[in-house]
Amino acid sequence: MISHMGVERTLLALYDDPKAIAHYVEVATEADDRIYDIVCACPVRIVNLGENIDAHMDPPSIWRKHLIPYYEMRTQQLHAAGKRVHIHVDGAMKPLIPYLRDCSWDGIEAATPLPQGDVTMEEIKQGLGDLVLLDGIPALLFLPSFPVRQLVDCVKRLVELFYPRLVLGISDEIPPDGDIERVRLVGELVQDLV
Repeated sequence: MISHMGVERTLLALYDDPKAIAHYVEVATEADDRIYDIVCACPVRIVNLGENIDAHMDPPSIWRKHLIPYYEMRTQQLHAAGKRVHIHVDGAMKPLIPYLRDCSWDGIEAATPLPQGDVTMEEIKQGLGDLVLLDGIPALLFLPSFPVRQLVDCVKRLVELFYPRLVLGISDEIPPDGDIERVRLVGELVQDLV
């Protein structure tokens, strides 16, 4: 919808013309059915719903009414095909923390704690419960302007909170001017931690 209408018009239409939105969602869902049939039949075992969720555009009211029913339907379909499923939450997430387990996916990817995101690691842990965290290290910590000690402390705390339900990585990707040596440092650090 955002591709066709833009964020503002989409949000207004949710309230101004819910019947048109419901019809659009029905048609779009049918179009997606073919894609999901292919994904279910392929040998890939892990599927990322690369939605780039951000609570500014997907607040709890929209999340629960419009998004979770669709995600739950697709997650159940993918689970029935033997797939693991996670979703990409790479924006503001504080308002969504209480609702992250409204769907039966297996993990949350790119949840980003402070200083880049709007939540603490502890809040992410509380929201995820026993779901797998994929990524978790704020990309900012790979910039030379941040102390290496802050990166080390972050990695240690992530491992402490989430291991073994952790696929440690950069939320969302290393910045173009990030220090690649810090990536090596994290790799070496993790070997000593687990």
